Amino acid sequence: MADYEHNSEMFGYINLDELEGVQDALTKLGYEPGKVDGKDGPTTQKAVREFQAHAAVQIDGIAGPVTRQALADELTTKSADAPPPEATS
Repeated sequence: MADYEHNSEMFGYINLDELEGVQDALTKLGYEPGKVDGKDGPTTQKAVREFQAHAAVQIDGIAGPVTRQALADELTTKSADAPPPEATS
């Protein structure tokens, strides 16, 4: 079990312990980390800083524990705020 993870119908399962998961979460939340490749390059760091500013956590471009938890919380909030899927008859 991952320390930082999210699982919802809206976003699916995301393991935020892995950088690929952080990049996936950033993409799904509307940030642009570039290619989801697990590489901590300048585009990913810029997206992390933008998210950190939004989440009101330390802005350092590093996806550490506080940022990973903030991502998990934001994914949970966004998935809870989403309208329920339409019922099919």
